[in-house]
Amino acid sequence: MRFGVSIPHFGRYATWEAVVKIATSAEELGFDSLWVSDHIVIPTSHHKGFGEEFFEPLTTLAYLVGCTQRIKLGTSVIVLPYRNPFFLAKMVSTLDVLSGGRVILGVGTGWLKDEFRALSIPYGKKGAISEEYIEILKTLWVEKIPSFKGRYFEFSGLSFYPKPLQKPYPPIWFGGNDKKAIDRAVLLASGWHPVRLTPEEVKKAMVYLKERLRVCGKENSDFTVALRANIQIASDKVMGADNRDVLRNTKSKIVKGIRRYREAGVSYMVLHILSGTLERFIKTLRILSEEIIPQVELD
Repeated sequence: MRFGVSIPHFGRYATWEAVVKIATSAEELGFDSLWVSDHIVIPTSHHKGFGEEFFEPLTTLAYLVGCTQRIKLGTSVIVLPYRNPFFLAKMVSTLDVLSGGRVILGVGTGWLKDEFRALSIPYGKKGAISEEYIEILKTLWVEKIPSFKGRYFEFSGLSFYPKPLQKPYPPIWFGGNDKKAIDRAVLLASGWHPVRLTPEEVKKAMVYLKERLRVCGKENSDFTVALRANIQIASDKVMGADNRDVLRNTKSKIVKGIRRYREAGVSYMVLHILSGTLERFIKTLRILSEEIIPQVELD
């Protein structure tokens, strides 16, 4: 099992000092990857959860390319309908080249209706738009002279460079918790990236996922199940914590919780650390690296 760290590039942590400190600390402590989220505008109804500041994800990762050396750079997740697919393909391929091939592209259809409305994107068509955009990304990245004909875009006789350094393109993980998300992950991507599922829910979903992989002839492929989960280390169980947050607990119970996820079928964990201060965030990174993850790997 591999472990990544979600960078809280919004709210109280939306400063270059905090983002760089978290990124460089995660790399020094041996984590596999850094992850950023995606919102363009924040409806006032969601200020409590996100705050008003929210750094653009790909710009944030581009900045971190120069601050890090080996750690992978992921999106959890880019909302596909928000961005013109040509611009997205160009940004991701450029980022992959400049980072030396460190990009993991997590994508999703989106969920915040008010944000779609503000961007004049039809919420009811987000699934169809997302599916076509992924096909466009792949076409631009792979074909020497790309051509495509779909519902929303049609093009031919173009050149598109740079191509991504990773071949044929960076790993694509499709986000979402429902069966439709799993279908898209199997058909269009190389990984499934759910959020905040319990071990029991993962185990149940894996039955459907494995069957879909079998039907599509991918049962023996290198397919990643990467769960994003909240984590908070406490001396006692965190009072008031959502029962869905299995990893908001004592160190020993977090170890057991991660093992339960691994047994359920999770091969990659993106850890979203809940902490009150930057100092406590870094302390949690160190405890995870030096005490918790080694215990998980002993089993």
